[in-house]
Amino acid sequence: MTLRRWQPFLIVLAGAALILAVVAGFGHPTVFTDTDDYYALGKELATDVGLVAPPDLSDADVAQAKIDAHMGHTQMASRSAVYGVFLYGLESAADLWLVTLVQALLVAWPVATLWRVALPSRRQTGALVAVAIVALLTPLPFFTGFAMPDIFAGVGALVAALLLVYPNRIGRAERWGLAVLLVFSLAVHTSHILLMVVMVAVGGGVLLALRVERRAVVRRLGVLVATIVLAGVANSLYGIGIRLTTGEPLRNQPFLTARLLADGPGRTYLRHACATGEKYTLCRFAKKPLSDSEDILWSDLPATGVFMLSDFATRMKLEDQEGRFVLGTLAYAPGAQLVASLRNWGRQLAMDYVDDPVRDPAYYLTDPYWRQTNLPPMIARVADCGPRHTLCRSRLTVAASKAWHGAVALLAVAVVLGTLLWRRRVTAPALPPRLVAATAFLIAAVVVNAAVCGILSGPFARYQARIVWLVPLVAVLLVAAHREQNEGEPPAVA
Repeated sequence: MTLRRWQPFLIVLAGAALILAVVAGFGHPTVFTDTDDYYALGKELATDVGLVAPPDLSDADVAQAKIDAHMGHTQMASRSAVYGVFLYGLESAADLWLVTLVQALLVAWPVATLWRVALPSRRQTGALVAVAIVALLTPLPFFTGFAMPDIFAGVGALVAALLLVYPNRIGRAERWGLAVLLVFSLAVHTSHILLMVVMVAVGGGVLLALRVERRAVVRRLGVLVATIVLAGVANSLYGIGIRLTTGEPLRNQPFLTARLLADGPGRTYLRHACATGEKYTLCRFAKKPLSDSEDILWSDLPATGVFMLSDFATRMKLEDQEGRFVLGTLAYAPGAQLVASLRNWGRQLAMDYVDDPVRDPAYYLTDPYWRQTNLPPMIARVADCGPRHTLCRSRLTVAASKAWHGAVALLAVAVVLGTLLWRRRVTAPALPPRLVAATAFLIAAVVVNAAVCGILSGPFARYQARIVWLVPLVAVLLVAAHREQNEGEPPAVA
């Protein structure tokens, strides 16, 4: 009785251990440029509340810090203080292995829960097989060991599916815990909130297809809406604090402006608008290529950079004029922009490989700017890169990931479609309706994620590889349900 009581916890622990083993097998936890922003943000908040002693700075350093903070207010709204506190608190308590462990636990928990509620008549230790498959065959462990909030896009979608489809198979305490995890998963990145806003509508369709009673539909969707609102509030608290203490609002870089320019229609419209007397601040940059959104936003090279080379006043104007520029582009070239956006969606959907989490950390250790940030000490605490910084590269290459994870993703899609379509064409017991509904919801989340990220920000492998592991996961569940019924066990009721 005692072992059965503790079995779900032991399965989650064992699942997290499996994920950690794969991370260790390929190297160690990794960082990204944005990791420094999150870490610095967490440290700033810890200092503000007195948990960390403020650094002993010279007058010149204090003055420079104020300038940096002032300029940072033009671009830090896209950084989540929630993840900053999470990252800084765990990393400073130990190192990035602790961050990876906690992220692994927060992945293994909903995976094990989904197995338990979707396949109640199968052995619950089978959840470890599911975790092992996604850990060994998908990008999941590389994002679990990545000091970034990306892994929580998939976690959020998985938890939302549980709360929508299986709430009455989950105990009250666990439902509350999963709801808290969902709020956290959404709060760590704005794109996760945008994804879930769309998934509320998808979830409504799924519940109606299951013929769930109308009051229950409203109640379950209300839970999702409440988590979105709470995540939005949590995400905005830091910005409110900054405005109260400095009088300056936190702002985002002009992401949509950069996207439309890079897509092409924005450049066409800009040339037309500048030639006909429109007073866009962008007109002073119209002779630059403006063909790469990363260069537009982040480059400090005079030939290609825009935002990072601009002073505070110019940045503010670029951001204030973004809405007018976007609407102007859409009115001037709606068809061309629609084609470009759909192309970005398709490209994003096909990017199922790992790149940023396996980049060579030597860059952060040798670059004149990055070697002065928080990243080198974080790397040093989990890996000895050697005197030439060549000893801590990942054992996975981007090329290998493209071949390996691409093949797994295609196989998983084939298994999902094959299982669902074949069952409709043969005289076999139907798959559990709720498992089919959860599958539809999670596959839709993968597709919607590609739209949110590809259309609004641009197609980058990190945005899709972070969530594509959901497809092999549901493939495993469908195969297990198929075998369960073939072995003569009764199907789970809806």
